[in-house]
Amino acid sequence: MNTQLIKASILKLPKLVLGFTVIAIGINFSLYADLGTNPWGTFHQGISRISPISFGQATQLTGLIIILLSLLIKIYPGIGTILNMLLIGIIVDLLDKTGLFFVPELLVTKLAFLFIGMFLFNYGVYIYLSCGLGAGPRDGLLVGLVKYTGKSVSVIRPIIEVTVVLVGIFLGGSYGIGTIVNAFGGGYVLNVIFNYHRFNPKTVKQMVITELVH
Repeated sequence: MNTQLIKASILKLPKLVLGFTVIAIGINFSLYADLGTNPWGTFHQGISRISPISFGQATQLTGLIIILLSLLIKIYPGIGTILNMLLIGIIVDLLDKTGLFFVPELLVTKLAFLFIGMFLFNYGVYIYLSCGLGAGPRDGLLVGLVKYTGKSVSVIRPIIEVTVVLVGIFLGGSYGIGTIVNAFGGGYVLNVIFNYHRFNPKTVKQMVITELVH
């Protein structure tokens, strides 16, 4: 057992969970903006509408499938990957049940919810990726493709998300101007956040779970 790495990983867990919580808050803001959620949200809504599972459970199921598929292209999970799959869906559902979120009546407030949600979602992605404990299933795929192709996040992310949203719409997920804004603007926002914090996903090593036993 790599006790030093285990201890270091445990110390980073609060920051990791903070990142997941910020992401979940962002997801709820996007959902309640009622202008169309982000592309993955459309996909998860589609799954929840054709099955008996909740939105949060759909995110967990999708994460598990992506982890398994990523193994085929040698993208291995870390602690952050596993906890991302498990916790974000739970936190989204818990926040939704608090009654703190509401659907605004005014368009200007809906737009504010939309952009707040997009910013928080992407800032949460930065927070947990900066822990180096492993990218979440979706972001692991994103980071892997960025490294593999040499292209920037602002190029790869829209390609992934446009594909995802089309499948989500086919499954019955909701969509709107917010979906378009997130699909084409989310990658740019994330890139700006990365640059502001001088975080380069191409060079930052993300741990894989097998390192804990070596």
